[in-house]
Amino acid sequence: MSVQLEKKIIEAINDPASVKVIATVSKDGVVHVTPKGSITVDEEGRIRFLELLEKSQTQKNLVYSIWFDKYVAINIITADKKSYLIKGKTLKTVNSGKEFQDEYVAVQKKLGYDIDLSAIWFVDVEEVSEQTFEVRREILETAYPYEKHVDRFAKDEYRFENKEGGIRK
Repeated sequence: MSVQLEKKIIEAINDPASVKVIATVSKDGVVHVTPKGSITVDEEGRIRFLELLEKSQTQKNLVYSIWFDKYVAINIITADKKSYLIKGKTLKTVNSGKEFQDEYVAVQKKLGYDIDLSAIWFVDVEEVSEQTFEVRREILETAYPYEKHVDRFAKDEYRFENKEGGIRK
């Protein structure tokens, strides 16, 4: 089931200053995480990115993902340190035709003529959540108000020293 991305998420993904990372899983269940600066949202609202290496672990895992309906996860970290987690399934790959040729030429112009394009991958988004610490903390403290670390219930005179020698409550 596809989820339509909010405008702020699309802007975060398409911003070249954002750090973009994809996590895939091998057929043996081993997680592989790699930066992928080419992750963008296309005009149709689909997540797409380029894979340059034919035999990379990411490429192998994405093929496995599409064959066996496995999830991929994409983390976007914006310049102002907001973090968004996108979960989805591999929708399709393109490795021929006009769209592929156009991207192939663009990759070679940008990175050099000895660099190849293996595939354009598309991810069907199923879930988006903000993972920024402050946001997650508020959500979890609201959902679990009675689950707190014991030191947060301690009296004021019970405090810990921080690395700088000061006292934190």
